[in-house]
Formats: sequence, C-alpha cells, structure tokens
Amino acid sequence: MLFFLIFYFVYADVALSPFYPQFFNKVFGIEDLEYTAFYIFIARLTVVIAVPIWGLLSKYFEVKYLLYVGQWVSAVMMVGMAGALNEQQFLLFTILLLIGKSSFFLIYPLLIELNGQGKRSAVVGMYHMIFHGAIILGTLSGAWIIRLDDPLLLFYGLAGVEVILWLICCLTLRKLSSRKKVVLKRESVHSTTSKQVYFVLLIGLVIFAFHTANNMIRPYFTTYTINDFQLSIVESSILFMVPSAMAIIAYPVIRKVCSQEKVPFVFALALAVLSISLILQGVTTSFIVLAIGRIFYGFFLAIAQSALELYLFNKSSNHMQVYTVASSFQNAGLLVAPLLASTSVISYNLAAPFVFAGAICLLTLIVARLTLFKEAKPLVQKIDVKEVG
Repeated sequence: MLFFLIFYFVYADVALSPFYPQFFNKVFGIEDLEYTAFYIFIARLTVVIAVPIWGLLSKYFEVKYLLYVGQWVSAVMMVGMAGALNEQQFLLFTILLLIGKSSFFLIYPLLIELNGQGKRSAVVGMYHMIFHGAIILGTLSGAWIIRLDDPLLLFYGLAGVEVILWLICCLTLRKLSSRKKVVLKRESVHSTTSKQVYFVLLIGLVIFAFHTANNMIRPYFTTYTINDFQLSIVESSILFMVPSAMAIIAYPVIRKVCSQEKVPFVFALALAVLSISLILQGVTTSFIVLAIGRIFYGFFLAIAQSALELYLFNKSSNHMQVYTVASSFQNAGLLVAPLLASTSVISYNLAAPFVFAGAICLLTLIVARLTLFKEAKPLVQKIDVKEVG
C-alpha cells in the first residue's frame, strides 16, 4: 500500500507538469510562458519549506496519521483547484495542496525503517522502479488530459481518489507503528548528534549538486533534439522518457551491487559514467550517439541516486528527519536547475546544459570523495559499536 501511495503521488504530480503552458493557456487564457516558470518556482519552494516540517512532526506523531492529514488536505484543495475561477485561486490552492502532499515524502524513509538493513537495497531499487514507472505513465496520461474540454474537472476525480485511498489506508495501515523504532534509534546515537548534523549538511550539498546537474537538461531537451537533430515531437518525447525506462531495468542491478560496503564505490563509478554520458549528449552531432548516451545516462542515473540514498540511510540514525531535510536540498536543486539551464542556453547554445551538467557531476564526485565518504566513517564505526554492545 505504501508503494502504491508513492506511485500515485508521482503519477499525479507528473501528469500535467510537461504541459503546464498548454494547460494555463487553455483554462485561464494565459499565453505568457513566464507564468509557468513562476508557478513551478512557487510550487517547488513550497515543497522545500514543507517537507522538513513534516519530518519534524514525525518525531511526535505516527507517520500514518500525518499521511491521513495530508490526504484530506489534498482532497479538499483539489476540489478548490477544480472550481478555481482564475490563476491566482488555482495557485493558492496548489500551495495548500503541496503542503498536504509533502507528507508523502515520509513514506520512503518509513519503508526503509520497516524493512530493516537487510532489505534496504531492495526497497531503494523498488522505489526507483515505481517512481520512474509513474513518470512514464503520468507523462503519457498528461498528453490525453490536456486534450479534455475542461481539464479542471480532472481534479474532482483526483479528490475522489484521495478519499478512497484514505479509506484503504485506514484499513491496511491500522496496525502500522513507526514510533518504537524511531525512539530506539534516537537513543542509540544520542552522543553523535553534532556529527549527524555535519553529515546531513555534507550529504545535503552533494544531493543539491547532483539534482541540480541532472535537472538542468530537462527544460530544453525537446527543443534541443528537435532543432539540432530534426526529431519530431513524438520522437523527442520518446527519447526524453528513455532514462525512466532504463531506471526500471536497473532495478535488479541496484539490488545486487548496492551492498553497504560497496555503496561509495558504486556511487563514484555511476557518477563518473553519468558525467561522461551527459557531456557526450551535449557534444555529439550523431543521433545514434545521443540515443546511446540517453541509455547509459538513465541506467547509471538510477544507480547513482540509489547509492546516494542508501549511503544516507546507512549512515543516519533518524531516517525520517534526515531524509526530509535531504529532500529539501533536493528540491532546492530543482529550483536552481532551470535558472542555470536558461543562463547556459542564453550564453552559449541548447547543448550547453548537458556539458555544464556533466561538469557539475564530476565536481560533485571529487567533493564527495574528499569530504562525504571520508568524514562519515568515524560516525558509522561509533554507531556500530554501540549497537553491537
């Protein structure tokens, strides 16, 4: 049920996101593309602020109850979005919706805690397989949704789905408890709080750079492939979704190679290949090379992100709070990425975001090897000794 909630969360978020300019034009008559950029900026900023608050609340309340609150907030706000009379009302209801929806970021660390260390790589791999599967289906659905006579009616249906999911969650999660494990882990690492904060800041910066780089290439990808490679919109869309398909294929590899002791090496190797594939996509003039670059990029993107998240979970004592703070760094990267992408395109060309993204990944790899993987080791050894004792 928790995995299904993740699928629904990503699917609903992705369905309209590639088509916001067409959506605002059709529903509210807005032709200015800057409004779409403003809308996305406000949405992401809301998530950056809201997610750590839910993480803090998880220290005092059961996660399942926080999810229930988030579901009801989402249902009510979707009804408001469906009845919005103008873009200002729609934006207001979107902000309130995302405040509620941000509670869903607690599901991932909850799954990690429920399954234990032995199944951690399997959970992370499954998460990314479901995440990217939802992206593919959401993108395909969005192309159909935008053609509806009144796309706003969709939000009434999504509100109904939220209420149904809440009822199902009440039945399936009634015996679920997240309090006991959190308390035990808090006690076991009480003396390492300052090192935990330092570790979270380090990995947060790595996560920020990683997601900044890998989201720089998204805003102008279709424009780049259509203009420089003479692809059709359909062909460009398919090429855009190739990495998500490769992330699903990477699932068994993630389960096999991402053991606790191998994670630093796996992350370094995957990020190195990722950097090369990004630069390759930016400098090539061959469609075959571009397609091969997309394949390698998607496969190793999933492995690198999974390894980074596993490292975070393996080295942290309180998964809820650490992951929600890390998610804010991730969403901050999503805020910065479009700005860097547009600046590079204006200053150079449509291929520039790929080259700069590859360079950022290489720099991230060097910084991570010199700081994150080096500094986190003493902390882990102390935790392991206490837990064994």
